[in-house]
Amino acid sequence: MTLIWTLMAAAACLAEVREFPGGKQLPHEKYIHVVSEVESPIEQVYIKSKDGLYVAAAMRRPRGAGPFPALIHFHGAPGGRGMEQLTGWVRGDHGSPVFERFLKEGYAVIVADYRGGLNFSRIAEAPDPDQITYTDDAVAVVEHVRELAYVDAARIHVYGVSLGGDVVMHLIHRLKVRAAVLGAPAPFRFLGARGSGTGADRFKNLTVDAERTARNVAPVETPVLILVGTKDSLIAIDRPLHDALEKAGKKVWLEIYEGGYHDFVIGPQGQAGRSEPLLDVTLTALENTLRFLKDPGRYN
Repeated sequence: MTLIWTLMAAAACLAEVREFPGGKQLPHEKYIHVVSEVESPIEQVYIKSKDGLYVAAAMRRPRGAGPFPALIHFHGAPGGRGMEQLTGWVRGDHGSPVFERFLKEGYAVIVADYRGGLNFSRIAEAPDPDQITYTDDAVAVVEHVRELAYVDAARIHVYGVSLGGDVVMHLIHRLKVRAAVLGAPAPFRFLGARGSGTGADRFKNLTVDAERTARNVAPVETPVLILVGTKDSLIAIDRPLHDALEKAGKKVWLEIYEGGYHDFVIGPQGQAGRSEPLLDVTLTALENTLRFLKDPGRYN
């Protein structure tokens, strides 16, 4: 009986929902431009995807020969942001502390693009089986990074925010990496999720394609950490994603942060027309992410 309860407790720790207080705004200046480009220059590369399209990526690595663990980041919608935007993000120009922090922790950091052109009115529809999609771009980026001499191919981690979360879920459906982090993911296509509301209630009466979800979740072997804020309406779709992974026996954790706006996990990104303060919960989520990546199979 003791053994049974021990196994049940261990299983519960592999699928958990946690809540964190906060929401206070912080000055971001002291958290950015903390890694010199002399020490860690930015490398701009274009990676060939399955159909010959080249996708941009801005890369930085710690000082030394490595091999280093790698963090590959896929931004939110839309795809096709271009090299200038990616470079600004990886350098921290807009106020995000995330990527430089990973550099300081010894990670090679790759901020990658993916193709645009997605019809958002049909985002819940599954693509044609023969269609080349942003999943192929993500696979190409991972395969490129795996071949880098200074990267430890056994320690590749992916981080998707918003639509980048859908990119990452399709990616880990296709191949295994050491861990995946999802910041306020928008896995509409992965789950076949649709809402009947508008505006702030656009995810009211959310429905999920149960058959597609089960089919997509089944091959996932990568541990997943989901981060979302209480002020983000995507929390309505992130819970079903967590529950589907949990039901299938996958290693998954959902963390909910008080006062977090959409994509608060990255912090200020210089998005036109949007107020993106750095929050205390941004830093909390960053610390938790680093802890998760140290041992993603046993995060607690």
